[in-house]
Amino acid sequence: MVRDKLKLLETYLKFQDKAIFVDIETEGLSKERNDITLIGICKDGRYFAFIKNLNLEKALNFLSTSPIWITFGGENFDLPFIKKTFQSLEYPEIHLDLFHYTRLLGLRGGLKKIEKELGIERKTEGFNGYTAVKLWRKWIEERDRSALRKLILYNREDVLNLKIVLDYIIEFCYKKRFF
Repeated sequence: MVRDKLKLLETYLKFQDKAIFVDIETEGLSKERNDITLIGICKDGRYFAFIKNLNLEKALNFLSTSPIWITFGGENFDLPFIKKTFQSLEYPEIHLDLFHYTRLLGLRGGLKKIEKELGIERKTEGFNGYTAVKLWRKWIEERDRSALRKLILYNREDVLNLKIVLDYIIEFCYKKRFF
């Protein structure tokens, strides 16, 4: 299993230009009852936000043409929601779920906890998935643009920090001479 994960990392290193970093926000945790509210994607260092009822369907272009997706906890959360939303979408050829890689390195917890361990600072310190749900509700119910901007900023930090965490994992693997 570890060897397979290292092979996936090596493939990513060869084809980084084909990879996207993906994180979603939702109305809640239930894949059956809740929808995606925002899909954040980073491609070639550029962040894109795709928002429910505005432009969510445009995320499909990135998702369907990128053979490598990088997520954190995406295997159990992001991908099932994305599949529910875009039912005809095929899963990527390679999916690097950084949750599994960080555990292999001895890092425990969710993305925010690991970011702290790695010294990554956030403008949205203290925000979490529940905060994202509340911000979305405030946007929908009150059309509070500030809430939507905060939601996008929170997601942007999640997505961009995936690259920092992945870089840490790769550097660790090089230092340990795993490849």
